[in-house]
Amino acid sequence: MKRLIQVGVGGMGAHWTGVVAASHKWQAAAYVDTNRKNLMAAAARHGMPRSRCYTSLARALREIEADALLDVTPQQFRKDVCTAAMECNLDVLCEKPLTGNLRDAKTLVSRAQRLGRILMVAQNYRYTALPQTVKRFLAQGKLGTVGSVDIGFHKGPHFGGYREKMAFPLVLDMSIHHFDLVRFLMASDVRAVQGVTLCAPWNWFKGDAGVMAALELDTGSCVNYHASWVANGWETPWNGNWRFDGSRGALLWENDELYVSNSPAKRRKLRQVAWPLVGQAGLLDAFARAVQSRQQPETAAADNLKSLAVTHALVRAVREKRRVELRELLE
Repeated sequence: MKRLIQVGVGGMGAHWTGVVAASHKWQAAAYVDTNRKNLMAAAARHGMPRSRCYTSLARALREIEADALLDVTPQQFRKDVCTAAMECNLDVLCEKPLTGNLRDAKTLVSRAQRLGRILMVAQNYRYTALPQTVKRFLAQGKLGTVGSVDIGFHKGPHFGGYREKMAFPLVLDMSIHHFDLVRFLMASDVRAVQGVTLCAPWNWFKGDAGVMAALELDTGSCVNYHASWVANGWETPWNGNWRFDGSRGALLWENDELYVSNSPAKRRKLRQVAWPLVGQAGLLDAFARAVQSRQQPETAAADNLKSLAVTHALVRAVREKRRVELRELLE
């Protein structure tokens, strides 16, 4: 088994400690967290010796022998954590978004390439049966030419902390999941975006927590995206609800079920493919394969940069009230 240092063991990091503990390919070599309470709680849950629990990343990197690092810190710390790990010859799996801005993201991608390290982003929404089924169905051409995709996402979480203080909390923290899925499912990059953000009268975030956006794909298809993080009443799943309109019919992804419709009044349920390693477990498995083979994984940072750029292009489109092409941010 390969050994990894996990940085960040509270919140989402607490979930990751359980996933790592259950892995057949990875074992935790050490925990790092600036919050000692979170650190000791994680150690108690998984039997990590106190001698391998650190509040200093630099010290952990000096003293612990490992193959890789798992970064589950907030995005504003990503650049420093990932850089320190890669400069110690460790491969890195980091949470998303890759960084809080494109400048840091580009720097990390360049550094990983220069150092010859694997830098993978945890886009866990790809690693479940639902998107894998949609991906295969579309790739088989059963809908014909897909002209448009509609995505609706409505949730009302009360996170507290840094998310509720962000200027564009939904777009910069959540929408990366959906935009990355768009690129994955449609096998196409985003060419341009335009849109507006929405501020509901009852908004409990500092910034606008709703958005209506149009994404133009390189294939010529268009994606209509309507999302809210301050929904009252009925909510969608975290995946959202999707409709793919093609020349031969429609594919509906509703409430985490899939349906195919070839007529206005009828639809049939689509059986999902088998997908044994779901979410973070699937990510760890893919990360292990990449580290072993030295081949870049599906969600390598260099590719994920294109998903991250969509979120920042949308912010620019909102601020400047215009259509923004992705090449403006990526070139």
